Amino acid sequence: MEIRQNQINFIAALKRSIPVNMNMADEVSELLDISADSAYRRLRGETDLSLEEMIILAKAYNISLDSALLSGSKMVSFRTNELSSEVSGFADYLGVLHSDLKWIRQWPNAKITYAAEDLPVFYHFFFPQLARFKMVYWNKSILGNNALNSAYVEDVNIPDSWRSEVPKIIEVFSQMPSIEIWHEDTLKSTIKQIEYYVQVGYFKQKDTLIALLEELHNLISMVRKQAESGHKMNPKSQDFLDTPFEMYASEVMIGNNCVLLNSDVQNATYISYNTFNFIQTKNETFNQQTIEWTRNLLSKSNRISEVSEIGRAKYFNKQIQLIDELRQRLLL
Repeated sequence: MEIRQNQINFIAALKRSIPVNMNMADEVSELLDISADSAYRRLRGETDLSLEEMIILAKAYNISLDSALLSGSKMVSFRTNELSSEVSGFADYLGVLHSDLKWIRQWPNAKITYAAEDLPVFYHFFFPQLARFKMVYWNKSILGNNALNSAYVEDVNIPDSWRSEVPKIIEVFSQMPSIEIWHEDTLKSTIKQIEYYVQVGYFKQKDTLIALLEELHNLISMVRKQAESGHKMNPKSQDFLDTPFEMYASEVMIGNNCVLLNSDVQNATYISYNTFNFIQTKNETFNQQTIEWTRNLLSKSNRISEVSEIGRAKYFNKQIQLIDELRQRLLL
């Protein structure tokens, strides 16, 4: 009975993971190298799926086997990225972001809920100086890339693979409805990273630093405009999109970056670690806990999008003040 239930659970997870425009039986038939009739019998539960077959399907569609084999267990499996200290490794990170956003978008009512201990990673991609700084900081200071030991920020070129992935991420993210929860300290880690690089002499030119702070100012201005309108915007054209945007200011410490991709069909939770990287799970029990956690956090936060003009002004003026104070400390 337990084996049968495991297969039922696994098939349900498989149905949620295969894109809606694909024939499930055809996909199973091709991956397992079996006939279409054999695939249908497995999907109907008339023929048992072997563990080897489950593993093949799980790898193909990023299904966590705990959804079937550990049903009812408190064990949760997570997917992690295999990061390297090579600058090119950042492109792999970008590829995962793009593919996961595309994956959740196929389901009805898909959206992002982002509890932001630090600046949401997606905003960096709209601003090239900020994106390069973050890439250098990650590779140089977090991953310890020896090739960058003596390099200035200006000496590091954005890889071509980065240039090809970033527009794809921007396009998908711009089309995804978002709920963002920021704290008054959300900007502070980026402020401290910039200040540290100034103190240790990793900027060659003052103009680079001036441009970086200007982009940071423009990022906050972009988010403020989105909060005012309740829609995402294109920062280059300054046009507002049809994509809904909600923003909340939390007085409760968030603790870590937590991102929930959820829809009517499938969910996934992302939790940050090692500064920029993340672990991900599709375990539904864990996702439901994340949904409840975000609901609780939202109930203790002040909505500053569309409503609460005074609260919105107070919040964003504080963020601009942090940037201006850094500029004054650096005598720019």
